[in-house]
Amino acid sequence: MLDEDGFVLTLMKGKEINYPKTFHIGFSQRSEDQVGEINKRMKKDGFDVKPPVHSHGYTYYVNAPGDYCRSTLLISQALNQL
Repeated sequence: MLDEDGFVLTLMKGKEINYPKTFHIGFSQRSEDQVGEINKRMKKDGFDVKPPVHSHGYTYYVNAPGDYCRSTLLISQALNQL
């Protein structure tokens, strides 16, 4: 689901759901450059983070403090124009 402010809520279905295993928080950005800059900053700040890849969007995942997963991604240009 997407609202007019750009908030995206993704619901997932699974037979075995283990919190926080399948749980993550995503932070969408407006450009690949923004995704890359945040990735570099996290690496510089000591996070064990791999470079972004083109997957379901230009994205990367990292385990944040508290042992939950977060992602930073570029969503499609159509969503960016909302």
